[in-house]
Amino acid sequence: MVIQKIRANDRFIEELLNGWISANQRYVELLNRTDCCWWYNERTNVSVLAGAAWSLGWAAIEEYPSGKKRKGDTGEKPDNNTSKGRVDLYIKSELESIAVEAKHVWLNLDSSINIIKAKIGLGRARDDAKRLNDQAGRHFAATFIVFNTKKKLDERTLEERITATINNAIENLDIDSIAYAYLIDNKSAFMNHKNKYYQSVALILEQIEIK
Repeated sequence: MVIQKIRANDRFIEELLNGWISANQRYVELLNRTDCCWWYNERTNVSVLAGAAWSLGWAAIEEYPSGKKRKGDTGEKPDNNTSKGRVDLYIKSELESIAVEAKHVWLNLDSSINIIKAKIGLGRARDDAKRLNDQAGRHFAATFIVFNTKKKLDERTLEERITATINNAIENLDIDSIAYAYLIDNKSAFMNHKNKYYQSVALILEQIEIK
């Protein structure tokens, strides 16, 4: 069984998240359910999000060089507050543009809901996104959470634990700045060499104020 959910505050982000889910599913089906995108690493997951943009008729580039605000910048020295860096992802439609800094988190769902790793991932993505220097109309922090279990759980249990993890991770954030999506695919094992199951992935997007 495949379960998917999207929460978004505007049409652009909703379309992007829908495209992201479709891109993940397309890869799984093209590989005859022998592989999935999400259990690799941050770069792989960012590339799927970029692919989603292209599939919507938009444009996207990854890992491009650009000046970024220095870590710990207070804004007191605007002429000397940038350093060389790379932006994880830029997406452009006809009417909108976003720049994205991303982080990747592995999270086990076997028993208790472990939100510490999720919150750390969100915080690191947020810190990186705050260093973006006028890259697009909007800036976002993206956190890819890849869930794993030692036992093959049914999809409803997975959904309950994923929902609880996301809700707890974002509970102290401005909900108007948050969008998220998750995909649960319990039709195939997606088991790695350590005999862990990787049947679900979530993406949390947090809009970061441009200063």
